[in-house]
Amino acid sequence: DQTKALMTTLKKSQLVRDMLHTPIFLLFVCVLWEEETVMTTGTTTGLYNSLLTDLVRKHCKREGVDMPTDGLPAKVADALLLLGKLALEALLRNETMIDFTEGEKENMNWELLLKLGVVSMEMSASRLHPRKQLNFSHKTMQEFLAGRYAAHAVVDQDIVELLQLTSISNALELSNLLQF
Repeated sequence: DQTKALMTTLKKSQLVRDMLHTPIFLLFVCVLWEEETVMTTGTTTGLYNSLLTDLVRKHCKREGVDMPTDGLPAKVADALLLLGKLALEALLRNETMIDFTEGEKENMNWELLLKLGVVSMEMSASRLHPRKQLNFSHKTMQEFLAGRYAAHAVVDQDIVELLQLTSISNALELSNLLQF
């Protein structure tokens, strides 16, 4: 029954079918289908928003926190927005990890973010100067969170300035982020 419903949904959306060729998207679709059995979106942004909402819903259930019917709990939304800011800054430096001390300077609620599962904690490979780093589950998760932050920040700031879009090559390097 679930299989037929999934096949019907996939037949309706070429974009979702195309996304399934990428292992991380296949995983996300399977996780979401198992939880919701309804695929309400056919966009990458929609898929990530659904995944993020699902992660937050599970966290709230585990922690005994009420999940609002619209949006995310304020504490979670604030932590994700700050993570998005740091994700964007790292992308602009062409990095995929965030130095833990950067998050501490910003008073980031890293424990919450680790519990949500959007980042993991790792030690750097340096033997001389080991340091804690936050690692995203996938680069596209970093781009998604950076894109969420950019969409929020662009209300008060110019997008070209925010993303340092000084050339076509800069825009192409940030093409995934710009899609979100």
